[in-house]
Amino acid sequence: MLRIALAIGFCIDAFVGILCLVAQPLLQPLLDIPVKDPAVTTIAGGELLVAAGIYAFVFRDPQRWRPLLWLCALDQAFGVLLPALEIARGHAPATWKTLGPMPLQLILCGIFVWAATRRHERSA
Repeated sequence: MLRIALAIGFCIDAFVGILCLVAQPLLQPLLDIPVKDPAVTTIAGGELLVAAGIYAFVFRDPQRWRPLLWLCALDQAFGVLLPALEIARGHAPATWKTLGPMPLQLILCGIFVWAATRRHERSA
């Protein structure tokens, strides 16, 4: 289950990050994310690709890199919190494209917190 969650988190961040870097005009029609400042959007895309790299890194050995799961949880929590704030401020629309992923992201956050806090069972 953890590796599936890591793969989903990787795909989300990689997809949005690539759009932010090389296809900003597609953000509005595909994700309902308005691009008000292309430079900030490019920077955000780079940060999302770094986060995707963390998912890929942890995917290789989740037990060894368990502390990094907190970054994955934080990434997903911000993926819900920040768009919700922008929707509340009126800077982003409240559509199925912006609200729809939020429950999945909260589930992913929960999985990452659960995996980060559980004790590692050592084999004898």
